[in-house]
Amino acid sequence: MYDKKEFEEKFTEDEQKVINKYSWLNSLFLLVNGINLVYVNNTVKQGTYHLYLSTALLIISAVITAMTVVAYFRKIRHIRKYKSRYLLSVSMIIFLFLLHVFIFGDYVKDIFSGERTIVTSEYSVLWDYFYTEYDGEEIRINLTDETVAKLRDNEYIDSEEIYNFDKGTYYYKNKVHITYYPNSKVLKEAFVEE
Repeated sequence: MYDKKEFEEKFTEDEQKVINKYSWLNSLFLLVNGINLVYVNNTVKQGTYHLYLSTALLIISAVITAMTVVAYFRKIRHIRKYKSRYLLSVSMIIFLFLLHVFIFGDYVKDIFSGERTIVTSEYSVLWDYFYTEYDGEEIRINLTDETVAKLRDNEYIDSEEIYNFDKGTYYYKNKVHITYYPNSKVLKEAFVEE
């Protein structure tokens, strides 16, 4: 038999505290990262609160990243045996944080730049998104099923030419008002004129 205590790592009490704190920060960062991935990939964003939720996730990610970097440079890098292991971990957390900035940066921009409204009777709602060309710009906004149904209920114009082959859009009788955030393409409101 072997003595278990013979193989245990020896850390000072201060080192053990900072290692435990660092482990908790890593776990918390992974949790926030998982929430970010699920949120970005599995939700159709409609409503202003998505801008604030995305910004809050980015701020939480920034705080955890800053705390991790500070913990590394103040204490953990002095534990020579594990210096390179924790440096790799800090580098990966910084890289993931930069990805968060890249993914959620448009939501933060939209909080400060504001919304945009377009009014048009030429658009397409084929699957789960709204598409039109407005002032020479292609606009594509993902929609919820409820909003898709509302926009599809608009009647086509009384003409044989209801489809614009150049743009891939239909002509409708009533105009639609679309209010959205231009950077993130989050829909704020959509309605059809009566």
